Amino acid sequence: MDPTSAPPSPPKRRQSGIVAVERSLSILDAFLGATSTRGLSELARATRLAKPTVLRNLVSLERGGYIVRLADGRYQLGARLLQLGEAYRAQFRLEDHVMPVLRELSAATGETATFQVREQEHRLTLFRVESPQVVRAAQVLPNMKPLDGTSISQALLRSDAAAETARRRQSVFFSAGLQNPQTASFATAIWGPPGVLRGALSVSGPIVRVSRTDLPALAARLAAAARGLSARLGAPFPEEVQPPELILLKPSEAPPPPAP
Repeated sequence: MDPTSAPPSPPKRRQSGIVAVERSLSILDAFLGATSTRGLSELARATRLAKPTVLRNLVSLERGGYIVRLADGRYQLGARLLQLGEAYRAQFRLEDHVMPVLRELSAATGETATFQVREQEHRLTLFRVESPQVVRAAQVLPNMKPLDGTSISQALLRSDAAAETARRRQSVFFSAGLQNPQTASFATAIWGPPGVLRGALSVSGPIVRVSRTDLPALAARLAAAARGLSARLGAPFPEEVQPPELILLKPSEAPPPPAP
């Protein structure tokens, strides 16, 4: 190569990636939720791309097995995507997605962060990152407790994916002294597709310490972490969101203790 010649121009990129790739991905996204095949005009409307642009990308996707063109000229997803889905399922480890979020939450808040799931009428702590501070509530995993009036239980019981998405606003529950008289906690739901509850994210700490924090700010931080985790699990939240609804739970909302 002539050292004085200019190097070849790199592929055209937008700030978020290569334009051609993003167009192809937007075409694949247009099939999400579809129960039937798609025509060229439908795909152009869904992606807001010109028909010739959509057609060029469809040719490449069809060549790779990601799209199939039917005899009537309409399109459906190809078997290659099923293969990728099976590979994703085989490689997926929930811990790989949850633990980085818990570590970041604990470091940012100085409190304990947990991920819990519902098991019938109980809540099970699967993952936990302890507070870096000396005063904290230690717990051995896995830990299962009955569903009660605490924030984590109410997030598992009362959250509604469709309602949160429609109003672009998450629900964050806060409780203090309900299970442990010295502990306060925030919790919000984690979703997977299609609006399936995967668990709940919680931040907890001593009441005397948590009560001195900015509760709405802490709720917003938890909600942002939950949106990120839900997106990783396949349930992205709308981009423009409202501040979370902070639901303060009262002792009267806790269920009565079992009869002796």
